[in-house]
Amino acid sequence: LISLNKPNLPEYKLEEIQIPRFTIIHYSILKAFWDWLILIMVLYTAIVTPFTASFIIAQDVQRTILDRNPETRVNHGVLNPYSDPLFIIDWIVDITFIVDILINFRTTYVNSNDEIITDWKKIGLHYLKSWFIIDLIAAIPFELFIGGEQNEQVKIYNNITIISILLFDLMYYKS
Repeated sequence: LISLNKPNLPEYKLEEIQIPRFTIIHYSILKAFWDWLILIMVLYTAIVTPFTASFIIAQDVQRTILDRNPETRVNHGVLNPYSDPLFIIDWIVDITFIVDILINFRTTYVNSNDEIITDWKKIGLHYLKSWFIIDLIAAIPFELFIGGEQNEQVKIYNNITIISILLFDLMYYKS
């Protein structure tokens, strides 16, 4: 039951701890804000990536096929991907996921003895054993694997990316 006399916080949140430089406390407001930002990025990716892979890339492939034939060719001019807002947002999201990996290498965690681990070597090893592979797969921009036409490898990669992002979302926010 909830008691009004005693705080309901774990003991490690009430203790005074020494935090090394460039280390982020896992229960800090900064980390909570960052986790919400990552959640928004994951939801964006889970919605936009399948849409892009299904419709926008398919349109580009169809345009490429039509442009090969002189009878159906249309002068589209020079297409600059850097002026496409979707391209820019996708790269911002990809960079954010990469920064998240770096942040996770410097974020404290609580071990099985309810002790806050602040040693960067232990934090890094713990992260490598737990979430690193999933985060790394989610951080790889799938645009790097797309040439002019979408092939089976790209479709498989897109499916793996979507599944890994959904698994990340499910496992991360349940723990």
